[in-house]
Amino acid sequence: MSNNQHSSLLPYEQQLISDVLTLYGFTSAWQGERSKGGMNNSTFILHTSEADYIMRQYETHNDQAKIAFEHGVLTALSNTDFELESPEPVLPLSIGDEDEEIYHGSKRNKNSVQGSKQTYQTIRDVGTGADKIVALFRFLEGVNPVWDSPEQLFLLGRAAGQLSSALAKLELELDPVYPPYYRIDEAYPLCTPVRLLEWCASPPDTLAACAEELRQLQHELPRLFEALRGMEQLPHQLVHGDVNASNVLVDQEGTMSAILDFEFATWDLRVMELAVPMSDMLTMDKSEEWMWQAQTYLIRGFREKVELTDDELRAIPQLILLRSLDVVMHFISRMVEGTDEPEVAVQQIIKLKQRIDWMHRNEELLRELLTK
Repeated sequence: MSNNQHSSLLPYEQQLISDVLTLYGFTSAWQGERSKGGMNNSTFILHTSEADYIMRQYETHNDQAKIAFEHGVLTALSNTDFELESPEPVLPLSIGDEDEEIYHGSKRNKNSVQGSKQTYQTIRDVGTGADKIVALFRFLEGVNPVWDSPEQLFLLGRAAGQLSSALAKLELELDPVYPPYYRIDEAYPLCTPVRLLEWCASPPDTLAACAEELRQLQHELPRLFEALRGMEQLPHQLVHGDVNASNVLVDQEGTMSAILDFEFATWDLRVMELAVPMSDMLTMDKSEEWMWQAQTYLIRGFREKVELTDDELRAIPQLILLRSLDVVMHFISRMVEGTDEPEVAVQQIIKLKQRIDWMHRNEELLRELLTK
């Protein structure tokens, strides 16, 4: 394959992209560039004579069962009347019954294609012996929104509501891999609730920068864990679980056009689709007045599409904190396994403490807003 790689690509990235495109049957010239992407995968924008594509190399989610479920959700969603765009996995070419094929120094695992509907590839780097799961998606036009005015959050809330309504109708053959948010005791074996409380009582040197916040959380977290009891009684459905500005696109007019990054999609509380963006807004660099107005529009937009029960509305304050706690345990786990530097976890621990403090001051006002 001939190519014109972007100068910022490293040689091993150029080789990986070339190998993957060969597996998908591309033979024309291509250009590529590294995208900012998320922290859970490596993302590249690829330009070919046929079309533009996104190539994702899974890092945190480098697990075939997780990716198969994510792609199952995306494929099912693409066959509905969902009003916004979502990532569309590209089907690779079938390789027949051969045990494996060699492409440009990389070895293709014989299990990477299981029939014609496989939507990802497993590439083995012959040099390192590591298996890398990669997938190709159609490129979606748009940019991540910048919240200049509180009114814009109505669009995010409505998009989350539209997605919630669409996901509620999906029927999937595969079982989800991730547990619900409220089963946080099952989600992070490297940072269990017990271990987290031990670190709060005796902060490790790696988290010395937030030692005081950890000590204070030692007294706060047991109440939050206790508040999760009974959540299993609330309405459940398939949820995206991570709707925020970094995972949506808007067009040139600022209209919501797409929702991205379904890696965490699972069977969970319906109301989490609202609680997650509400939680993420609490530590934005905005005034309190701006934040309250934005929350009002966000809630209004979501409830235009989804009718929540009184029990769901009452659970939102604790679910807002649960979302922040989940992020903390996620990034502590990444720190323990060596994926991230401690500073990332430190930032999230500080944010969790700030949100808990905010909730102590404002829970009553928040509940009034939710019941309007």
